[in-house]
This record gives sequence, structure tokens and C-alpha cells, in this order.
Amino acid sequence: MGNLAELLKSRDNNFNFIRMVAAFFVLVSHSYPLSRGAAETEPLMAQLGITLGGLGVFTFFCISGFFISLSYERSKTKIDFVVARFLRLYPGLLVVLLLSAWVVGPLFTELSLHDYFSAKEVHRYITGNLKLKDIQFQLPGLFQDNPYPGINGSLWTLYYEVLLYAMVFALGVVGCLTRLRRVSVFFAVYFLFYVVFNVLQKNEYMVFGFQLRSWVQWSFAFVIGMFLYAYRFKIQLNIWYLALGWVAALCLYRTPVFVEVFVVAWSYSVFFVAFNTQWFARQYNKLGDYSYGLYIYAFPTQEILAHLYKGISPAQMIILALPVALVPAVLSWHVIEQPCILRKKEIASRLSQACAKLSGKFAKYSPK
Repeated sequence: MGNLAELLKSRDNNFNFIRMVAAFFVLVSHSYPLSRGAAETEPLMAQLGITLGGLGVFTFFCISGFFISLSYERSKTKIDFVVARFLRLYPGLLVVLLLSAWVVGPLFTELSLHDYFSAKEVHRYITGNLKLKDIQFQLPGLFQDNPYPGINGSLWTLYYEVLLYAMVFALGVVGCLTRLRRVSVFFAVYFLFYVVFNVLQKNEYMVFGFQLRSWVQWSFAFVIGMFLYAYRFKIQLNIWYLALGWVAALCLYRTPVFVEVFVVAWSYSVFFVAFNTQWFARQYNKLGDYSYGLYIYAFPTQEILAHLYKGISPAQMIILALPVALVPAVLSWHVIEQPCILRKKEIASRLSQACAKLSGKFAKYSPK
């Protein structure tokens, strides 16, 4: 196969399907605590040190690191980039928050409708969660008797996704993304920081906050994706490199660096599979990208199932939740997400014009 840069010239890749698999991983992983309680161990945790859901999130992030870097480079202006990122994330998020607070909540809450809608938490669930930081997971009187009470425990990752978008934006502004030497310095600094941070944390030399620890943990796969994009002209997708990565992961199993080596091998595998299955991609990509919808609707669907079917098993929840959650996921893509994405150039153009007019007014009245 050619290098990543050559492979990118074709749109026949399987990233849409791989993201769907990643979202399914999260659904499967969440089915255990959502059906049996928070103490239930999720799949792969005992074997790998990360859950199946965590592996799904790592998959999302490594793909995102690659394509967000690509998005920045292809954006004509900074506004184009920001608008594209906003429209990919927020319209779908707003709708799932509204449906959760205004439809699911009233239908299943233990409170009267008057008491429910009088509660400040209902309004804050929408306005507060749009900020992404410090996600509110509960709605008044909702699913309190479930094994794992809550409404949408998947939204917390979006905060770190946005922080990583901001990191790409900042690196782009200072010229790191288009100059290999500069971006190489960034990678060197990041990986040094990552190593030092983990040494200090594991040896308890310093105590770090939860959000910083989470950012460092999830940023690793994203930066691996950025690395693959930055060196796309040099990186080959080769079966021998793939095998070497997994041999290294196997040899380092149960060592302090296993998870990192595993994530690198997994990320390389994701791109290897994505660009080696064009025959499948040509068919699947006709459907659409339902992964974000599945990711944000699976958790509420699973909570509803846990409420309706007391004692539901993880396997039963998986079998029922997947087709049910796919319905709003498909609708979200065709009715909300895709129409918004298709308008990104128009919206970015209008916003650019508005900014230019505003800048002109400031220039007019500024002292000379």
C-alpha cells in the first residue's frame, strides 16, 4: 500500500463503520453497570487495564486527532474551522439534551409534572450541559431506582474532545500544523510531558485534579492520530508494521507501558483496516455516519430499558438497546447533523462577513 497521504486521496475508507463499532463498544461496556450497578466490572478491564468502552473512546479520539488536523489544514479561514467543529458537535447534542429533559424526563420521572418542570435542575441540564464542563448526569426523580441512576453518562467525553479541538486550533494559529519541524517539537514536548506526568502520578509524588488526569489519559490517542496525520507522507500501512506493533504490545503485557503501546498498535490497526476495506466502505458509506448519534442516544436508551425491565441482563440490554438506539441515531444524522454540516460554508461565510463589518466599525472609531 501507499503512504497515508496517497490513501487520503480516495474517499473510500471505512472510518464511518469503525466509528460505529467504537460506539457499539461503548454501548456493550455500559450495559454491565447499567444493568447490574456501578460495582460491576466492564469487559476487558481485568485483561487490558482499560474497558471495552474505553477502547471505543480511544478509537474515536485517534480518528479524531487525524481528521481534525486535516480539517484545520483544509479550512480556508479560522472561522471555517470553528464553525465546522461547532456544527459537528452541538446540534446533535442540543437535541439529545432537549429530548432527555423535555420528553424522557416527564415520561419516566417519579415526580408530578408540575414538580418536575419546577425543578431548576431541568433547565440547568440543558444550559449547563451545553457548556460541557462538569456535566449534570441526573434529572429530578428520574431512574432513581435503576442499578446505575442517571440519564446520559456518555456526554463527559465531549468536554475533552472540545479541549483537543482547541489544542489543534492553537497549534494551527502558531504555525505548528503546517511546518513539520514545529509539529515535531510539539510531539516531543507532549510525549515528554505525558511520561513525566504519569511517573509523578503513579508514584504519588504529586496529586493532580480529575479533569487534568482525564485530559492526559484521553489526549494520548488523539495525539497519536495527529502524529499519523503530520507524518502521513512517511507512514506506510504495512502488514509487517502491524504485526510488529502487536508483538510489542504482547511482549509488554502487564508492564507499566502496556496500555500506551496497546493504544499505538490499536490506532495503527484502525487506519490499516479503514484503508484496506474499500470494497465494504463503498457500500456502507452510502448510509451515513450514525456513530455520534448512537454514542449520545445509547445511554438514555439503556436507562429506559433498565427502568422498564427490572433485572435485565447485560446481554439482554445489548440486544434490545442497539436497534432501539439506532432509531434516534439515524434520525439525528439525517434530520439534524447532516443538514447542519451541509450549511457550514454558508454559516461560516455569513459569520466572516459579520466579523469583517464589526472589525470595520471598530477601525472607523479607533484613534489614529
